[in-house]
Amino acid sequence: MKECSLDHFTESLRPWMDNNYIRSVSVDQSGHITFFFMDGVEDTYRVTDCDRSHIKQICNEMKERGIPVKERM
Repeated sequence: MKECSLDHFTESLRPWMDNNYIRSVSVDQSGHITFFFMDGVEDTYRVTDCDRSHIKQICNEMKERGIPVKERM
């Protein structure tokens, strides 16, 4: 799992969003975000300086771009 700030997370997310590289995303109860990429790679992030509501906002933006987002209980 990678830990990062919200700024670093959104910055690193930009190139993936522009290239249709993300197959899907899941968010667990702790707010850990896992990306599933088209080539089979998975990356999990823990954003250290925000709460779950901020994570949900980011996920809603991904949904608006057509990326499937699942919430895991």
